[in-house]
Amino acid sequence: MKTKSTFTAFILKVLIVITFITVGFAGFCKCDAQSIVGKWHRGGTKIFVTDKTNGTQKPLSAQQQKQFDDAAIANGYNETLEFKSNNTYISKVSAKGMEPKERTEKYSLSGNNLDMNIPLVHNEKTTITIKSLDATTMVWDLVFMGKLTEIIYTRM
Repeated sequence: MKTKSTFTAFILKVLIVITFITVGFAGFCKCDAQSIVGKWHRGGTKIFVTDKTNGTQKPLSAQQQKQFDDAAIANGYNETLEFKSNNTYISKVSAKGMEPKERTEKYSLSGNNLDMNIPLVHNEKTTITIKSLDATTMVWDLVFMGKLTEIIYTRM
């Protein structure tokens, strides 16, 4: 009977020591989890095209990408997103020669899949995958009508 109580006491002591070690080391671990909540400015767009030989998506040539970027700058394209903690967002888009547009909608985030309730186009859903996210930058893979676009946002 004494060996059973000695064994139980030993197990309890081991559990207590393991708990203290785990809690102690947890204090040293840095958590880099980031949130999309906040204001973001669209800082870049990388366009992809479908390779006719194998059907895969590949980036535009450097020259074509530069033409796209230059046109966006020349037209004064500006986009901001504000994600709120209540799962709503405000999108503001403006460019030369157009009335600024603002849209408020709900969003949901499941893992790295972001659903911004974008209306269907030709019965196709726009999909957004958050490719990377840190304190200052968020990068999306956006697929619209079968075409991939990489979008880069910087935190404001």
